[in-house]
Amino acid sequence: MIVTRLRPIAIAGASASFLMLGGAPAPAADMKMTPALEKIVAAAKQEKVLDISSGPAVNGGAELGPRIVAGIKKYFGVDIEYKFTPGGPMGEIGNKVATEFRANQTSSTDLWTGAAAQIVPLLRLDMFHKVDWDKLYPERIKPEFVEADGRALAVTTGMPGILYNKVKAPEFARVRSMDDLLKPEFKGKFGTTIYGAAFDVMLANSVWGPDKTLGFYEKFVKNAQGILNCGGDDRVASGEFLALAFDCAGGAHHQPQFKNILDLHVVPEIAQRRPYYVMVPKNAAHPNLGILLGLFLSTPDGQKIQEDSWGIPYYGYGETRRHKEIAAIEAKGVKFLDVTIDWWVKHPEIVANQRKMFGIVRANTK
Repeated sequence: MIVTRLRPIAIAGASASFLMLGGAPAPAADMKMTPALEKIVAAAKQEKVLDISSGPAVNGGAELGPRIVAGIKKYFGVDIEYKFTPGGPMGEIGNKVATEFRANQTSSTDLWTGAAAQIVPLLRLDMFHKVDWDKLYPERIKPEFVEADGRALAVTTGMPGILYNKVKAPEFARVRSMDDLLKPEFKGKFGTTIYGAAFDVMLANSVWGPDKTLGFYEKFVKNAQGILNCGGDDRVASGEFLALAFDCAGGAHHQPQFKNILDLHVVPEIAQRRPYYVMVPKNAAHPNLGILLGLFLSTPDGQKIQEDSWGIPYYGYGETRRHKEIAAIEAKGVKFLDVTIDWWVKHPEIVANQRKMFGIVRANTK
C-alpha cells in the first residue's frame, strides 16, 4: 500500500487493498474501465471531497466547478463535493505544498498544476505520486504526455507571444524579429513581466545563451513602458498598455470579453510550446480524486473546460484549438521549441542566470 506522510491512503498499486462499492460504473466515450481504474474509482468514492487550490482560471477554477463535478460523474460514476480555494501563481502554490509536505501536513490541494520551471526544483523532494496515467487511459493519453517517471501529466499547452490590443495597436502583428521590439516606434508601448516570461528559455545554451539573452534583455526592458505581469489582460484591453511582451500562456485573446479587442502574435525566434502538468502530492487528502481529475481533464470534455477557462487546451490532442493554432503557425515555417520537464532539467544554466535577469528588470523599470 502506498501511504501519505500522514495516514494510509488507497492508491492504485499491486499491493493496495480496496473496498469495492456497487461494481464499476459504465465509462463514457472512449474510456475503458480497466481493473486498475476500477480500483482508483472505488477508492475515490471513499474520499468524496476534491480539494483544489489554484489560480482563478486554472483547470476551470471555481467558475467551471459544476462542469468538473458533472464530468467526474459522467466518466467515472463518482459523486463528489468540489471545494475550490483561490490561490496565487503556480510556483507559490507549489512551494506551499512543499512546505506542507516537509512539515508532515496535509496538502492544501489534491492536484497541483505547474510548468517545467516550477516543477523541476520540487522533484528532488519526491513529494508527488507516480501514476500510470497512460495505462489508466490508453485510448487518449500517450506515453509522451507523461513525464518525471509518472509524476507529471501534461494537460494544457502555453504558447508565449505578444498579447496586444488589435484595435489600438495592430502594428504588433507585424513584428517579425525580436530586434523589432527595440525600435523607437515601439518604445513605451508595451509592458513586460517582472519575471521575464518566455525569456528564461532564451538563456539556454542551445537557444541564445546567457550572454546574448542578457544583453538583448537590458535593451528590451529599457524600451518597455513598465511592468505588466501575466493576467493583466484587462489592462491591455483598456489601452492602459497596448501590449504585453510576452504573455505567459497565450490564451486570453480567446476569452469572450476580449475576442474583438485582443490578439496574440508569436514571434518566430521565441516560439515555444510550454506544457502545463498536473501532479498528485503524496500528502494530498484525496489522491484518488486527484487522479480522476487529471484523467478527466484529458478527456474531450475536460479539454473543453481548459479551452473555456484559460484558453489553452493541450496541443497533443488534435481536436483542440491550441493544436490547430500551432499547426497554422508551423505551416508558415515557424519552428516551436518544446519546453518539457526533460528539456528544462538538461539546461541548468537557465536558473543560474535568472537572477541576473531579475536584476535587469529591477534596475530599468518602475
